[in-house]
Amino acid sequence: MITIVTTAADRQACYDIRTTVFVGEQNVPPELELDDLEDQCTHFLARLDGVPMGTARLLDRGYAKVQRVAVMKEARGTGLGKRLMEALLDHARDIGFTEARLDAQVSAIPFYEKLGFTAEGPVFDDAGIPHRLMTKQL
Repeated sequence: MITIVTTAADRQACYDIRTTVFVGEQNVPPELELDDLEDQCTHFLARLDGVPMGTARLLDRGYAKVQRVAVMKEARGTGLGKRLMEALLDHARDIGFTEARLDAQVSAIPFYEKLGFTAEGPVFDDAGIPHRLMTKQL
């Protein structure tokens, strides 16, 4: 089940997932993970069998900026990430966005390509991880 976060507990679950995936697994410095944009974003929480297992956030930049997409290791390969992204993109379309953009880790580009995103521009570093801009018309 994918929901838009409305409670402090669910927001904390999103932060916990992101901390596990980005800080714990990928060695992103904790001070870079949570930022001053948290309150400006719409947060999404994905549950598998009732347990929080994935998250993403949506930021209005005049386009739908998709950020902080993370799925717990034990839920990878279940389709949860795809369902999470589809729910976020459906919501973005429903509220009037016509384009989505994200900065994909290079290793995740094939995942986003399957969702209709196209990689653009050069590879760049973000928190020590190679990324590339990807866009999708909604």
